[in-house]
Amino acid sequence: MLPPDFTAAASRLCTACGMCCNGVLFEIVRLQSGDSTRALESLGLKINRKKKEPYFHQPCSALKGCTCTVYEGRPVRCRLFECKLLKKLASDEITESEADLVITKTRHLVHCVEQLLSTHGDPEGAKPLIERYRQKMESLESECTLELSAQMEALHDFLNQHFRLEPESWNTLKPLDRTSK
Repeated sequence: MLPPDFTAAASRLCTACGMCCNGVLFEIVRLQSGDSTRALESLGLKINRKKKEPYFHQPCSALKGCTCTVYEGRPVRCRLFECKLLKKLASDEITESEADLVITKTRHLVHCVEQLLSTHGDPEGAKPLIERYRQKMESLESECTLELSAQMEALHDFLNQHFRLEPESWNTLKPLDRTSK
């Protein structure tokens, strides 16, 4: 069992972050055998199926700000997920203050990417960030893509360094590739 001080710190960090649910880290969440699609749908999640495998899209419709509105009934993957930042906190590799600074820097990097997307006519915030990026890259002239690509790659590298347990290759994310937790 985790000590109460870690649990409280993790809770504060998670509700300051929310990137595992807002479409920054993942595009979809695959449901597990212990999940009740009926129960999750009754909580307001829109469950989709691909090859009979149930999943839902990110950003999660149950996320309000950085808080899960279905926390007690959340899916198994959501219950089990712990980002690299929390693992480092649990193992005393970083302090809560250091983790909070990482979240702040990540939010800034996300903001920079979103600002560039908006500048190029992407007002859509209801899709995962990488999907919005891919769609915009397909429609932009090549001279407009350099800054956006550089910002997205910097964000991607930072997410790999601080949040993803299994780093993703930037090259595999350029073409359509569904990433999930």
